[in-house]
Amino acid sequence: MSIVEKEGLILSGKNGRYTVEAGGEAIICRSGTRVRKNDGKILAGDRVIFRDNGDGNGFITSLLPRRNSLTRPPVANIDLLAMVVAPKDPAPYLYNIDLLSVIAQKNNIECAIIISKSDLADCANLIEVYQKAPFTVIETSSENGIGVEEVRNLLKGKICVLCGASGVGKSTLINSLYPHLKLETGSLSEKIARGKNTTRTTELFPLGNGTYLADTPGFTAVNTELYCAIEHKELDALFPEFEMHLKNCRYTDCTHTKETECGIADAVKEGCIAESRHESYKKLYLELKSVDRYK
Repeated sequence: MSIVEKEGLILSGKNGRYTVEAGGEAIICRSGTRVRKNDGKILAGDRVIFRDNGDGNGFITSLLPRRNSLTRPPVANIDLLAMVVAPKDPAPYLYNIDLLSVIAQKNNIECAIIISKSDLADCANLIEVYQKAPFTVIETSSENGIGVEEVRNLLKGKICVLCGASGVGKSTLINSLYPHLKLETGSLSEKIARGKNTTRTTELFPLGNGTYLADTPGFTAVNTELYCAIEHKELDALFPEFEMHLKNCRYTDCTHTKETECGIADAVKEGCIAESRHESYKKLYLELKSVDRYK
């Protein structure tokens, strides 16, 4: 039996055994200590080179360079971070959305806002805030089915992380998008409820057309420690709607938090930048400035 070396995508890993997708097949692989020692932990979403034994098993020989990664949920090479929010029940906490968008921008991950339960309340304010950002914003409702096809097209061909606070209807949305995942999503929700605040193994669900969906818990378990690696002086570059207004600041070292003749503050007054986004920026700026980077 010939052994062939191939490139594949890690779908999941547990107890030193990894499910690798290659050519539409799933191969169960082990990895040498040298690979893990040199390259670090292997994550769902990683591209790897492995030896295919031809019997459904294989051996990972190397880990290919990553474009990005999160440590919680542990997933690599993410194309899209889509935040599911509801206009009410529960009401959206905009600071969390903005924090996650900063992490996405820092890691060159596309960011989108999916509004669920749009039949419960007016979504105009949410839409306006994040379209100005400017992020893709899609309004959905499980009651009338609107937005489902648009979301499906957004996810197509990407490794996607969907996150959202408990109760926003993320599982319902996933079931609307991909009905065949219903059982897996249901059992997954139970596992999340039992395992709050614990590190879990992330699994990518292959959905065809090069689309993969990572299972994730709510906002609280998405790694927010990553933002501590961001320097406060670079924060304005991670709010994309700020870019065109930065040239209007009088002072080259403007922090956009309290200065007069600030292009960002003026843009907020003129309605070009949402006030809530600027408030999130100021809060984050002060938090990042206070981080002790020499401990």
